[in-house]
Amino acid sequence: MNKHPRVGHPLPRVALARASADAIEPLRLDALVARRRALVFGVPGAFTPVCTHEHVPDFVANAAALRRSGYELLVCVAPNDPFTLHAWSRQVDPEGELVFLSDGNGELARALGLAARHPDYYLGHSNDRYLMTVADGRIAHLAVEPSLTVITCTRPRDLPPHVDGPGRGSVEAEV
Repeated sequence: MNKHPRVGHPLPRVALARASADAIEPLRLDALVARRRALVFGVPGAFTPVCTHEHVPDFVANAAALRRSGYELLVCVAPNDPFTLHAWSRQVDPEGELVFLSDGNGELARALGLAARHPDYYLGHSNDRYLMTVADGRIAHLAVEPSLTVITCTRPRDLPPHVDGPGRGSVEAEV
């Protein structure tokens, strides 16, 4: 039996962190998204090429469309320390379209069964690349990439039209 949360399960109650230039704010993802429709995507690491040049920019470019489709909160989770993640967020999302949360202790990755090691890339403890939607604190959709270096099922356009109920969650990517 799989002990990791899956579609329909509540989000795990684990500690994440958000940073400003000089302070760390601990928080729980389940509390942040409670009573909200949220999109959460995980990346293997800040400043990595695919995350920096493809994955995150796609979400930033489509943030308005995602909000129009009903997502109230757009969250990027990375395994880096909060200060590194803060510096990266200012580079890849200068307008602050997304919320960047550090899973530097790997609690969320382990709770979701997505903790990963990528020794060929010297990333240390990391997580798989994933896309998750959450409705009222429960996982509504979870997709995990089969490879670290490609993006096939975790982009905004990969959200299935049935996510979060009829007519919700379908996003037409802005070009």
